[in-house]
Amino acid sequence: MHKPMNLSPVNPCDSGLGGTSCYGAALMPCDLLFAWLPVSLRLAAALALLLAVTVIVVRVFRQRSLRHRRVEEELRAAKEELERRVAERTDALHHANEQLKQQLAERMRVEEELRQGRNMLEQIIDTIPQFVFWKDKDSIYQGCNIVFARAAGLEDPVSIRGKSDYDLPWLREESDAYRTDDRSVMDRDIAKYHIIEQQLQANGERYWVDTTKVPLRDETGAVVGVLGIYDNITERKAIEEARDRALAMLESLLASSPTGILVYDGESGACVKANQAIATMVGGTVEQLLSQNFRSIASFKETGIYALGELVLDDGQTRAMEVDINTSFGKSFEVEVFLSRFDVEGRHHLMFISVDLTERKQLENEKRLIEAQMLHVQKLESLGVLAGGIAHDFNNILMVVLGNADLALLRLPPGSPACENLVQIEQAASRAADLARQMLAYSGRGKFVIENLDLTRVVQEMAPMLEVSISKKALLRYDLAPDLPPVSGDATQLHQVILNLVINASEAIGDGTGVISISTKLTECDRAYLSESWVDDRLPEGAYVVLEVSDTGCGIDREVIPKIFDPFFTTKFTGRGLGMAAVLGIVRAHKGAIKVYSEKGKGSSFRLLLPCVHGAADHPEPSPLRELWRGSGTVLLADDEESIRVLGSDMLRALGFDVTLACDGREAVELFKTGMDDIVCVLLDLTMPYLDGEQTFRALRAIKPDVKVIMSSGYNEQEVSQKFAGAGLSGFIQKPYKVVEMSRKLSEVLGGKGSAAPQ
Repeated sequence: MHKPMNLSPVNPCDSGLGGTSCYGAALMPCDLLFAWLPVSLRLAAALALLLAVTVIVVRVFRQRSLRHRRVEEELRAAKEELERRVAERTDALHHANEQLKQQLAERMRVEEELRQGRNMLEQIIDTIPQFVFWKDKDSIYQGCNIVFARAAGLEDPVSIRGKSDYDLPWLREESDAYRTDDRSVMDRDIAKYHIIEQQLQANGERYWVDTTKVPLRDETGAVVGVLGIYDNITERKAIEEARDRALAMLESLLASSPTGILVYDGESGACVKANQAIATMVGGTVEQLLSQNFRSIASFKETGIYALGELVLDDGQTRAMEVDINTSFGKSFEVEVFLSRFDVEGRHHLMFISVDLTERKQLENEKRLIEAQMLHVQKLESLGVLAGGIAHDFNNILMVVLGNADLALLRLPPGSPACENLVQIEQAASRAADLARQMLAYSGRGKFVIENLDLTRVVQEMAPMLEVSISKKALLRYDLAPDLPPVSGDATQLHQVILNLVINASEAIGDGTGVISISTKLTECDRAYLSESWVDDRLPEGAYVVLEVSDTGCGIDREVIPKIFDPFFTTKFTGRGLGMAAVLGIVRAHKGAIKVYSEKGKGSSFRLLLPCVHGAADHPEPSPLRELWRGSGTVLLADDEESIRVLGSDMLRALGFDVTLACDGREAVELFKTGMDDIVCVLLDLTMPYLDGEQTFRALRAIKPDVKVIMSSGYNEQEVSQKFAGAGLSGFIQKPYKVVEMSRKLSEVLGGKGSAAPQ
């Protein structure tokens, strides 16, 4: 039930309800109602209104409280959500921070590794001995290492940036070549390896370099430049060139070696090397030898070379053997083979060195022959020395014979029957003296005298000697042409030639009877005729004097004829084999030739051709009888032969001189010192003991420079004059000499001061 409402106006604000101004403003329409209603109604209304208001307020407050609680719940939920989200975000941020720290640490680690790697790379690039550089697409340098910078004359690798090859010390053509290679590498996007070229360094040296260039790419793979690296191969190049030269020399030595060389693979047996010498030796070609296998060569198996080769391959010991081999190319010869093993890249190889023994054997035979010849020569030298000694002593004996015969002729009256005998003694002694001179020439102690000779006269002079030199059963016949033109030569040598030919003819006749014919004539010889002779030194055509010696003896085999002029060749059991060789040498020295005609069983003919010379032949005429020149004073005669001293003393006294005798050079010097004032001339023998003639002469000249000295010797005047040329020798007299020759020589030396007496 509702109470009546107080309708009196009531100020809601005074109700103690504590409303707000806003709420009071909302009740303002009640004021109008209170004005119109009675008080109770107005009170009831007021209560109702108050109740309503209270309800409303309560409800409002409840709603507000609910809202507040809801807001608080929402705030609390929001706070919790916020705190949750903050916590989650904080966790996320913490996690992100931790991740960031890890990433930063990783980045710092990577950057440190990159820095260390870059430093390491820079150190590697700067410390390697190779030259390193890199360029951009325009071949402009972007960097290099220290080695390259120094080569370019730069102090720091950084200085290279922005430079081109033309800014560096390279030659212009070198720079052109470098840029061409750069362009090729970048355009074709292909690396170039081992570009061998030369490069001028900043220090002026010129290196050989081995360059490799590769394209540089960016992260997209596009070519942006070129990277180059090269080595200084100058030393290697020099070594390679030295090796190439050594190989070339080895190849040249192998090719030009006179010994045959073969190299076989030890495992397969195939020939891997052969030189031309072995190809020539065996009669094949190098290509044919290279196609062979030493294990399948028949001649190697037959001669034992194959077995020896296998033994060498097995133990590596060098071995040699001499064999007579018949090669697979049809050639036979004697060979010495040296086999040795060597390794190439771990593989055994067998080397054959072959020496053709044909020439060596021939040389050994020739050596034995030469040794035998040398023995003969030594014997002949001994014979020559013996002949010289015999000739010297023989001359002294002849001197005594000839001199005493001459003195006897002086002392006998002209009509004495003994004069004829003495003349014959003189003639025989003179011929014996000529023989002694020949012996001296044979021994090498005499000189040959070249003069214009009448060959017919030379033969005639030898007739008595030839008669006694041949077999008693051989008959000498002469067919000598008169008035022949002269030939230039030495009579003694020609005597030897004639004597050898005649003795050979006599021995060809042997124990039987036969005829030896000696003829001389003049003939015209053309080139064809001269070319068929044994001495064809391109002799000129023209007139030649012919000396022919023929016999009716046994003749000479055709195959022997070419050997008869060889030294030491002889068909005689006791012969020395020098006769015809000496003949050939003498004829050649006289610019002549020899022609030989012979047939087995029909005899032989030797024809000497000697060129004619202009002028007349020298004919030594016998000295005309003249008065002996006589002098005075003392003559010192020095000779080691007592018989010569006695004979000389008689001759000098017969010429009016006093004589002082000395048995050797030392005594002659002593005697001259004591009696030089009385001695007008000294006669010295050339060969004496203690002091020989030359030493004595110089000693006398030292004592008295103007002393008159005549030298006496069995050697000819030419040889003695050569010894004393310019020394002041007054004269020379050759042994054996006669009184008239001594008289003439003393007259020449002493100026003819004296008297003459008839002989």
